[in-house]
Amino acid sequence: MYLIRHFHALIFIQAIMRKTNYLPFALLFMCGAASVTAQKIITHPAKTEVLNFADTARSMERVLEVGLLAGGNLYFGDLSNDQFDGLKEEVNFSQLGIFMRRHIWPNLAMRANLQTGLLSSKDQAYPEARNYNFSTRISELSLQAEWDILGKRRYRHVDTLVYTLDNYTQYALVNVFRRQLLPYGFAGMGMLMSHAKTNFNYKDDGLITPEIEEDKKLGGVTRTKKVFIVGGGLNLDLNRRWLLGGEVSLRYNDDDYLDGVSKTGNPLTNDMYLCGNIHLSYRFGKRDKDNDGTADAFDKCPDIPGLGRTHGCPDADNDGISDKEDECPRVAGVLSLAGCPIKDFDNDGVPDVDDECEKIPGLPQFHGCPDTDADGIEDRQDSCITVPGVLVFHGCPDTDGDGIEDKKDACPKEKGVEEYYYGCPVRDTDGDGVEDRYDKCLIESGKVELMGCPDKDNDGVADADDFCPGTAGLKDNHGCPVLEQKDVEKLKVAMKAVKFEVGKSVLKAESNKILTEVAQIMVKYPDYHLKIEGHTDNVGKPDKNKLLSEQRATACANFLIGKGIGATRISATGFGSTRPIADNKTAAGKAENRRVEFSTFLPGDSEKK
Repeated sequence: MYLIRHFHALIFIQAIMRKTNYLPFALLFMCGAASVTAQKIITHPAKTEVLNFADTARSMERVLEVGLLAGGNLYFGDLSNDQFDGLKEEVNFSQLGIFMRRHIWPNLAMRANLQTGLLSSKDQAYPEARNYNFSTRISELSLQAEWDILGKRRYRHVDTLVYTLDNYTQYALVNVFRRQLLPYGFAGMGMLMSHAKTNFNYKDDGLITPEIEEDKKLGGVTRTKKVFIVGGGLNLDLNRRWLLGGEVSLRYNDDDYLDGVSKTGNPLTNDMYLCGNIHLSYRFGKRDKDNDGTADAFDKCPDIPGLGRTHGCPDADNDGISDKEDECPRVAGVLSLAGCPIKDFDNDGVPDVDDECEKIPGLPQFHGCPDTDADGIEDRQDSCITVPGVLVFHGCPDTDGDGIEDKKDACPKEKGVEEYYYGCPVRDTDGDGVEDRYDKCLIESGKVELMGCPDKDNDGVADADDFCPGTAGLKDNHGCPVLEQKDVEKLKVAMKAVKFEVGKSVLKAESNKILTEVAQIMVKYPDYHLKIEGHTDNVGKPDKNKLLSEQRATACANFLIGKGIGATRISATGFGSTRPIADNKTAAGKAENRRVEFSTFLPGDSEKK
């Protein structure tokens, strides 16, 4: 069936050729076109320039076409003729329509169609049993995309235009029209309205089946269904306005009732038809006599090719000023000087009239003066013209960006502070969060509140000021704990309770208890030292009394050392009778003056406890 339908297409094309007697359709898919890019070449003794022109024949001003089409249709369906004989008689040359085409790109266009025609056929599938036939009027509204195979090269036949301007011979390569056959393909879809008139004729008259009844019911009404289109064609440009073309397409209907037959035919395959037509269309657009891409209505030089920016006039020096208005047409200039160039002695792009350094190449933002180190500060205001710098330092650098000029920065590559560190960064040698200049313990990590000094016992007194760095104490007591009142009382008791044999430094046994308690106090307060002072009454010689008092103090010290108290924590001194606390004239006073005093103190404390 596939081969038969393709053969049908060839027969259909032959039929169209016989009916229309139009030979170019025989070349439908066998043609092409050459192309040359349109350019403008301007020559003179010192200079040659090549400037591109637009594609004038297919400029974007000529994107819209409208046209008429006429042709025929060949039906394929349940009642189509699958034999080769008599097929061409079934072509209905009744197709008429109008269309509008709009070009999107040189190769791509969209086309809207509104067309109508006839389809008809006689059933030859079962001639011994039935003789069906039908005819239907079809109306189609569709949209298709066209791919113009040679669209980018269309109409581009190059010709050379020679003319004289300002005593110079000039040449322009322009696009001129040439007729040529150009193929295209297309695909699309639309809506197809049909109303089949079908005769269900059987040789056995009166044979009516349920299938026939259903086909009459469904196929005998007006139906509107989708139609899918694919095809190809050939265009011939008669001139820049008119276009003649022909095309063949296959239209596949989303329905099986174009012929009014489905259940009594082949319900598994929808109907379709071939459509062939010739068409004539007209392009809208503006005239461009010199083919330079500028329409004559806007072209100030309609007979000479030019550029769009100069309103269609030539511009040999490409300065944006047309040659006829340019007093220096071979040298690029400016409009304010009638197309002549501005004088620029140092060739820095800044006219001499505005150049404050006209003999030294510079920059426009500095009125033609240079910026040697490219730091955005012109040399006249730059104190360091060979080294990039910052404006605040008159062009001299601040490498580390700390706001201190390098020449005044003791650490130019490290961000720092000016005050105290002279541009060097704030340092914290021991890493305790206290910068060095405020840190009283520079190489030893400490506490911020103690200005960087450590406090091992966490009593709020820096170790350097703490007489008891290993024992938590009170600030008012140099970081040491205060003796409890009961221990102070024991030391006072010891002064009276320590007894010696008469006139000797031998401790009586009754003194052992109190001295043992003194030793316990010294163990309890390991940071304290003990001062032992011996005293006598005024009986006897002073020298002997002093020696006795020292011996008695030493005896007490030896006892304590024997109890494990370090000798370095104890000092023993004798004062003899030089420091009485009572009247030596009475026996009671003398007894009171014979004593050993015990007092504690902190090492380094000027005020002994």
